[in-house]
Amino acid sequence: MSVDIEAQIIEDGHNPQKYVTTPVFTGSVAFCAGEARALGLWVGYDPLPDNPYHGEVWNSDRDRPNRFRRGQERGLHNAATWYVRLEGIEIR
Repeated sequence: MSVDIEAQIIEDGHNPQKYVTTPVFTGSVAFCAGEARALGLWVGYDPLPDNPYHGEVWNSDRDRPNRFRRGQERGLHNAATWYVRLEGIEIR
């Protein structure tokens, strides 16, 4: 799962809410890396040519790094809060 690393965006003097909002991505949620790690997920820095703040969340199961278990999905869902809210949409 792709993420943007807020601390690095702020450190470089950008507004992270504006940075993560583009015409394609109009809303976003946030969770702490520690919450993902507590679910057995790995969180790391993985910059892209067009996004120096890009990170990833991976499953620690080496056979399924891009697939989360149902409990991990629920845990991330429960940890998520709106970062840039989409009006009329609730996180359930």
